Amino acid sequence: MFDDILKDLLNYAFDNGIGVETVHANMNTPCLVFNKKRLIILNLNWHNKNELPFQMAHEISHIINNDDLNLYRSESCNYTLSFEKNANVMALNILLPIYFKHCNYSINNISPLMKQLSIPSSLQKETKNIAIKYV
Repeated sequence: MFDDILKDLLNYAFDNGIGVETVHANMNTPCLVFNKKRLIILNLNWHNKNELPFQMAHEISHIINNDDLNLYRSESCNYTLSFEKNANVMALNILLPIYFKHCNYSINNISPLMKQLSIPSSLQKETKNIAIKYV
């Protein structure tokens, strides 16, 4: 199922003019995003493969949101928190419909879905609100 989800995410990226390079780097090397080049580097050797779909959707979101990485790297924590929160919510809006296309799921308990997709627990409310639209 994860391979199908990643393929759909790749197609979503391509449909939005975003390039994706897959690499087999060190298992601790995170994904990278180059906003101006509209390019994502996805490490397929990441130590927790279950995190890859959410990571991919998150990086796509940074590009779609036109996040200014210069502000992101500034000393102001507010920019970083804002960019990350917005990218996480957008990632859920991208990922969850793709996920539900590949599996049957009832909304009785959102925790198994979050665990399976390695969605941070801090996004439980957002995950449930978005999931309800698709179940």
